[in-house]
Parts: sequence; C-alpha cells; structure tokens
Amino acid sequence: MKRAGMVLSGVLETIFPGRCLVCGRWLLGREHSGAPVCGDCASSLDPLGGCRCEMCGVPLVSERGTCLRCRQAGFAFSGHRSIFSYAGAVRRLITDLKFQNRTRLSTFFADFLAPRIIEAHPGVPVVPVPGREFPDSVELVARELTARHGITVLRLLRRSGGRAQKTLDLRERRQNLSGRIRLADGRAPAHAVLFDDVFTTGATADTCSRALLEAGCRAVWVVSIAMEE
Repeated sequence: MKRAGMVLSGVLETIFPGRCLVCGRWLLGREHSGAPVCGDCASSLDPLGGCRCEMCGVPLVSERGTCLRCRQAGFAFSGHRSIFSYAGAVRRLITDLKFQNRTRLSTFFADFLAPRIIEAHPGVPVVPVPGREFPDSVELVARELTARHGITVLRLLRRSGGRAQKTLDLRERRQNLSGRIRLADGRAPAHAVLFDDVFTTGATADTCSRALLEAGCRAVWVVSIAMEE
C-alpha cells in the first residue's frame, strides 16, 4: 500500500506541480530539478562551509583537525561531509520526502549530492545506509544518483529490526544497531562512500562502516544530505 501511495503521489505531482514547498508560490514551470521547489528557493539554500571537523564535519571553534567528541568516539569511517545543516527549509524538505511521499524531492537532493560525490570520490561506489523500510528516502535518492548522474550504487547492507534511532544518544544508538547491520551478499569494494539522509551522532555511519570494513573494504567515507549541528 505504501509503495502504491508513493507512485500515485509522484504521478499527481507531475501533472499538478502545485506550490513551492518552501515559499508557497505556484510553480508553473519553475520547478528545480523537476521537484516541487522553485529555482529561487533552491538557490537560496546555503551549503555548509567553514572550518569543520575532519571526521564528523561539525564546526570547529578552538579545536584543530578533529573535534573532541570524535577523538573519544573512535569512529570507523574515514570522514564525513554533509551538504546542508538539518534546519529550516532543508529540514522541512527532508521531512516531506521521508514522511509525506514527496518522491520528486529525491531528484532535488540527488542533484546537490552528485557533484560533491563525483568531485571528492571519483569512481568510488555509493553504499546506501539500509533503512527500517524499503524503499525509504535514502534509497529513493540513491536511485536518482544512478539514473541522473551515472553513479554506481551498491546495495550491500541490510538492517534487521531495532528501535527508531532519533530519540537515542550515541551509546544507545550503537547498542540499538549492534548485530542488526549485516552484509547482504558478496564482498565489499576496496573503497566506498556510505550515504545517509541525516547525520546525527555518527552511530549509524559507524556501524555500517564497520560492517563494510569487516567485509574487506579498506576505507569508508560518509556523505549525507544534512547534519544536526
């Protein structure tokens, strides 16, 4: 039923693009990447910049290179970068994609992500973080990374059960995922870009990275649409 609802929603949005999800103006051919966001609002979204932790990507104030939390956390991935802060319009759009069946937003976010992935990790395959449901927002964006930008996506990981992560801290998230992320089949590539929609504590990225490293991957970098700061 959920899949049928997502398909119907996508058809309706194509026929009746409606209003911009950010400013509320009628789109009338002004969609960005075919998504229900006007070009002006898309251009107004500010990508993250400045001095940031080499591991998790949070802003650095007095630290150099790596933040204090990452020095203590012992993350398995080699580094994380996010396109946006998980706030304001970006947060609303991600919520619409995840929970309101706004499937065309997957093309919108894929168009922001693809240049960063290709520039920073040319030729490296993308591995989506497995969700509790399929297809989820991560999978929808991953499909567009391949369809629109030719990026290789390897669906190597599977997740079984567990509570929702959003109410848990780093320690609780690690415990919640313990033993629940596994390699689906085959052998991991030498290098991989792990993709998630929102980076919060790093627990999910860490657990997925460990699964890939144990399967033979030598290095894992993490890329997300947005991160909590």
